[in-house]
Parts: sequence; structure tokens; C-alpha cells
Amino acid sequence: MLDNDQTLIEQAKSDPQAFARLYDRYVDRIYRYAYRQTGDEALAQDVTAVTFERALHHLKRYEWRGQSVLAWLYRIARNEAISQQRKRKWLTPWRLAGQTETRATETAVLRHQRHESLHHALAHLSAKDREIISLRFFEELSGEEVAQVLGCSPNTLYVRLHRALRRLQNQLEALGVTGEVNYEQF
Repeated sequence: MLDNDQTLIEQAKSDPQAFARLYDRYVDRIYRYAYRQTGDEALAQDVTAVTFERALHHLKRYEWRGQSVLAWLYRIARNEAISQQRKRKWLTPWRLAGQTETRATETAVLRHQRHESLHHALAHLSAKDREIISLRFFEELSGEEVAQVLGCSPNTLYVRLHRALRRLQNQLEALGVTGEVNYEQF
């Protein structure tokens, strides 16, 4: 996909239709990320729109260096979400997108309880810890992509991620959730 992205970027520099294909490829992921960061649908839509507007505006200066276009878009979205939150001078609790459907089975109830426990534990972490966990596990970015988004080295990222996960584990244990956390369950 990186080769396709590189080709689309080069085409988009002279043909906006090629950028539309990049938009279509990544808009849902950027929106989900923006929603997780802001907790507000309208604000997430604004962040998503501004992200792609800025990407299109700066496209001519974009230099392909073998790095993920998606990481570049996440970085723009991250900066815009932070900017919007500063402008509004309020912070909302981080929320998981896509609540599980209510089912009558014990499995569904247990899964819902795990979601609630994770949501509660994440709410007690710092914004930086929530962000790094969200990018790595919920957005499913690679370690290198997360490092690009956050503007740090992969080694620094893994140290920060390890510490954030340890703090999350401590929060979960305080809530009575024991054992290893399988993030795919959430």
C-alpha cells in the first residue's frame, strides 16, 4: 500500500482526483481517531475535514521518504485535535467508539464489563498515555507509525508505551480486573 500511496501522492500533486482516492482510503480511520481524541462527533468531523484540507494544501511540499502517508495524516489530525481542544478550553473524557450491542448472553455481559473497565481505567490515565495506547492498539498503527505521529524515535515510543501499559494494568487491577489484558477483546 505504501507504493500505491507514493504513486497517489505524486499524482495528487498535479491531479486532485488522485488525492480523492487517498481521502477515500483513509477518511474513516482519521475520523475514528479524531472521535476518540475529542469524544464529540461534530468536533471529530471538523478535525477530519481540516486534516484533509491541510494535507491537500501542503501536498506540493510533501516529500516521500518511505514513511507512511497515514502517519502523516494522523499527525495532522493529532495537532488539529489538540488545537481545537485548546481553543475550546475544555477536555472531554476519552471514549471508546462503537459500544457493544446489548445481548442476553453471559459472554456479551462480560465483554461489556471489560469495555467499561477499560474505559474507566483509560479515563484515569494521562492524555499522553491514552493517546499512545489508542494509536498503537485501537488505531492499529505500527510502532514506527506511532513514533512518526508523536514525533519521537521508535525506542522512545516503546519505553513510553511500556510505561503507559503498566499504568493501565495498574488501573485495571485497582478495578479488580486481573490477568493479562488482550486488547483485541476490547
